[in-house]
Amino acid sequence: MNKSFIYLTAAVAGLAMASCGSNATEAGAADSTLSATEGSATYTVSSESVLGWKGTKVVGMGSHAGTIGISEGTLSLENGNITAGSVTIDMKNIVVTDSLPEEYKQKLIGHFSADDFFNVEQFPTAKFEITGAEAKAEGDFTHVISGNLTLRDSTKNISFPATVTVDENGVSAVGTAVINRLDWGVNYDKEKMSLSEKLQAEAKNGIVSKDIEVTFDIKATK
Repeated sequence: MNKSFIYLTAAVAGLAMASCGSNATEAGAADSTLSATEGSATYTVSSESVLGWKGTKVVGMGSHAGTIGISEGTLSLENGNITAGSVTIDMKNIVVTDSLPEEYKQKLIGHFSADDFFNVEQFPTAKFEITGAEAKAEGDFTHVISGNLTLRDSTKNISFPATVTVDENGVSAVGTAVINRLDWGVNYDKEKMSLSEKLQAEAKNGIVSKDIEVTFDIKATK
């Protein structure tokens, strides 16, 4: 069997979180975004901020991970509480951090960028806009963040625990959610497929889990 095919198939499978059932955060309808209060201080999201993705193979052992760049964003706070915020995600800046050969990393990035997944030519950016930020200490977490996540042309609301830190240098917020890619229309089941293409799509959807782990690692300064 062609080695290129083996590497690419294994890496594509690795985008997902493997499980018999879905571990994804339940996605709901888009909600109203927060607006900064009059007394809020606004912080600019820095270029060090990234969205991480991570997964394990559906079959076998091993994991795969990477990042997607964040091009811009703001966080607003008053008395240490988040009052508004959003980040724009640069879908043309997908990075694979696995130890795969560079050739196969590029093939994998090309696959994610194509219409099968994120169609970055038509949808070059994604967005996360905060709809709620509840101070709720639990373990290492300080807040529960809710927000509208827009991927491709779909917007869904998700919630996840996060750790928010405010000091003289600015604000950092880190939180992880597991999302079901099908909620955003990220799948192989496209219209106008031939029969053979439909069979291939069905096989691919069986290889790649629906669940993807995403981590927001946000740093912002005044």
